[in-house]
Amino acid sequence: MATGKPSILVPYDATELSIKALDKAIEIASRMEKFISNITDLEKTKKYLVNLIKEGAEKCMTEVVGKIKEKELFVKYIIRVGHPDDEILEVSKNPNIHLIVMGCSGSFKKRHNRRGVGSISRWISEVASCPVVLMR
Repeated sequence: MATGKPSILVPYDATELSIKALDKAIEIASRMEKFISNITDLEKTKKYLVNLIKEGAEKCMTEVVGKIKEKELFVKYIIRVGHPDDEILEVSKNPNIHLIVMGCSGSFKKRHNRRGVGSISRWISEVASCPVVLMR
């Protein structure tokens, strides 16, 4: 498989989100061809893709924050890129964070029709320095 060109992995299970992911991967691959003529251009492309993901997350969060502010609650959001458990734990170290509320095993439950705690939420609940509420 080592062709010298970067590859995009798209886990696909025919769900609505995996179809969207595949469409986005096709769009990204089309754009990548403009930026990657050899493997040395990969770092530049990585930065471009991270910025593209952050821009998409920013749009989503703007809508969510607007709905929360309608309830006259203060809200602040942070967009981080990395492994979810590392990023959540890093942000939770802030002394102003007193509680983590997060979902657990949403995709696991849908795919296997069983209830359980996902690996990320389990890890967070075990090592976080503040209380953790897990939602099902």
